[in-house]
Amino acid sequence: MNPSANPASTPTVTRMLSVRQLASIVAILGVTIVLTALTSDVTKVSEPGIRLVNGQPYLPDIVGDWVGGAADGLSDAEKQVLPADTAGIRRRYRRADGGEVTCSVVLAGRDVTSIHRPELCLPGQGWNIQREHAETIRTPAVEGGELKIMRMDAVHTVTTAASARPAGVIFIYWFVGKDRLTPYHWQRIFWTTQDRVLRNCNHRWAYILIAASVRPEQTAEAQERAQADTMRLLGSFVAQLYPQLRPLQGG
Repeated sequence: MNPSANPASTPTVTRMLSVRQLASIVAILGVTIVLTALTSDVTKVSEPGIRLVNGQPYLPDIVGDWVGGAADGLSDAEKQVLPADTAGIRRRYRRADGGEVTCSVVLAGRDVTSIHRPELCLPGQGWNIQREHAETIRTPAVEGGELKIMRMDAVHTVTTAASARPAGVIFIYWFVGKDRLTPYHWQRIFWTTQDRVLRNCNHRWAYILIAASVRPEQTAEAQERAQADTMRLLGSFVAQLYPQLRPLQGG
């Protein structure tokens, strides 16, 4: 770094880079959407990158020291808006120490609109997304030992007869394809278009969404600690769940 550079120019350079990066992403998305539309007659479908049981996404009864509740499929509302060949499963897991997480898996069929970013539907369910960024979770089952996920810190208002209070949740998600992982929506679209154009193949993506509540605290410092505790809980769960989501060898 040049010590004589004018510090006042730094924000301008940063903004220019951000605008250029944003423009590049928009351009990539625009081109891939057009190309996907032009290749709507693809004849091949890839194998899914997750484990299936009887053709449906799988979530285990037990995940390490977590015990799963009843497994639910797609809700009636989801079935109304998603393509008919979309498959899904949802399960709530509890641990003896009181920890609780909810896990959902949605698997696309032939239609690329089966999978979408959670950011599009969560606000409609009353969630206010306060912060979103990519993080890594230590997961020995992943090559390199780290799984990159997208994290969203969100709140909504819980109303009772006596009061109304904010409730915080951390959502994490990532997309899974055949031998592919990404937390980025734009990258999933790019790979999808690449497969359709170059390989005449529709990539059958799944996305995994996991959520855990953040205990409410009175101070900002205490709230940060609560969020860190929730991320550790989610990381522990993912490390134990991930190996069970992979397709069985030879199956």
